[in-house]
Amino acid sequence: MYKKEIDKLYILLEMDKSIVGIKFLYSEAEYENSKIGQSKNMLSYCMMVKIASSGKPVKVKKANFKCNSSARVLGLVESSDYVDSGKEYYSYNMYGSLETAKKVHDDVAYMSKKIYGLIAQPIEEFEEKPDVAIMISNPYNVMRMLQGYAYTYGMAKKIGCAGNQGVCSELTARPYEANDLNVSVLCSNTRFSCRWNDGDMGVAMPFEMFSKVVDGVMATANAAEPDERKADIIKRANEKGLSLDILLGENYYGSSIGVAKLGK
Repeated sequence: MYKKEIDKLYILLEMDKSIVGIKFLYSEAEYENSKIGQSKNMLSYCMMVKIASSGKPVKVKKANFKCNSSARVLGLVESSDYVDSGKEYYSYNMYGSLETAKKVHDDVAYMSKKIYGLIAQPIEEFEEKPDVAIMISNPYNVMRMLQGYAYTYGMAKKIGCAGNQGVCSELTARPYEANDLNVSVLCSNTRFSCRWNDGDMGVAMPFEMFSKVVDGVMATANAAEPDERKADIIKRANEKGLSLDILLGENYYGSSIGVAKLGK
């Protein structure tokens, strides 16, 4: 459904993973009516996203969730007084006091409505609009997405991250509930269990913003990209049989005149 937009973004940004769309399913009927088969395995939510980023669809409900923290954040199970008090976070030895642990917990985004299940798959594979778009990539590509966002929306003012619950909260619940873009450096758990590259980080947004952000990435390409990257963009566009208005020797910082050398 969104293949043209995605093709354009994959041409503009050199990526090794699919952009992932998340679709929330609020009832058993909606879940069962989906054409995608249910996952047979118990997985962490971040692994579901990792699988989807490799090009495969995943449909899951509460029984598939191996990680209770993500199930709580995404509205599949209720929280508890122990969790809400900050004591669970404090038990991780990641915070210097119970007070700080509770402050972090209180700022972690949770889904405001319960869901029955969800679909995670490459965003271009959806026949209907997903709810959230997630990109796991390198800092350069995340920068370009932020520049694409700023082209239309200005400064991203609702970014919140703590290196905790990086995929389930920071890249899913927060952008959905805040209705705005968020950035995450992921968390120790997902980096261990999903084996993300050390240089990977994430940017996510409600899907309604996605098209304009892609347009912004295109609109800022000539100003933001150096000539060597523009040459790669032109090559990828030619391979796809597409023509993009990419101009060499034109950007706001003068890459065509060379790079300064240290000590000279």
